[in-house]
Amino acid sequence: MTTLVKYHALGNDYLVADPELGAPAPGATATRALCDRRTGVGADGVLYGPLPGPGADPQGTFRVRVFNADGTECARNANGLRIFARYLREHGRTDRDELTLRTAGGDVRVRLGGPATATCTIDLGPWTHRIPTVADGAEMVGVPLEIEPGTTVHATAVHNGVPHLVALVDDATTELAARIGPGIVGYAGFAERPNAELLTVEDRRTLRVRVWERGVGHTPASGSGACAAACAAHRLGLTDPAVTVVMPGGTVGVEITQDERALLSGPTSLVGRVTLADEFVPLLRTRAPR
Repeated sequence: MTTLVKYHALGNDYLVADPELGAPAPGATATRALCDRRTGVGADGVLYGPLPGPGADPQGTFRVRVFNADGTECARNANGLRIFARYLREHGRTDRDELTLRTAGGDVRVRLGGPATATCTIDLGPWTHRIPTVADGAEMVGVPLEIEPGTTVHATAVHNGVPHLVALVDDATTELAARIGPGIVGYAGFAERPNAELLTVEDRRTLRVRVWERGVGHTPASGSGACAAACAAHRLGLTDPAVTVVMPGGTVGVEITQDERALLSGPTSLVGRVTLADEFVPLLRTRAPR
């Protein structure tokens, strides 16, 4: 019997696939099958873990692998990691309020909100305004990019374990994200495709953000995307260190500390436990890529 646990963070939904609950070995085939919203469980991604490995310990440090819905592996994901920390506490893996999650993008610290685990804070650490490119790794801050004929945006790169391009626009809407988001994600020259965030600064403490993720498309909320937008706005001198980021799924808080670390705080929600049918489990190994 294979059981998964589903959570979401402001509509950004993830499946926790725990080996102790019969979860299959992580990989692209299983992830695509599970995340399909018509023939699978449906999700923006899968969190595989906790996994054995160097540095893991039974209480404070846990290894996890993060996969996007299209089967690509993600170095780390802020909403997904907040969800995973809640899962660990709620399922008796730890009784600590502060955890370290070991990911492909490095170690991440998460602080749970006491006995009520629905709200937690993740420390994404420092960031850079460089995204590796084919030519060089120069900083990108407010650089004009022609995304499509007649459409130029001023983009700021933010790499916080995952690459982002934040485009400052007059009116960040879901419709605009759907139109130019794919062009930002696929913009030529980057060694690794970035996620796209459309950013409108409402005032010095409030940002409006729309997200187009490289492995998912439109998503109602993104933790690392909210942090990227806040870091970009702060670098451009448009905001105070602490801001509220408004996305279609809801709001999160981002604080930029004096030593330039990004702290993300927001809610998570439990959807439920899902037991996979015996006839579905073989598809986790045989499903062909779309």
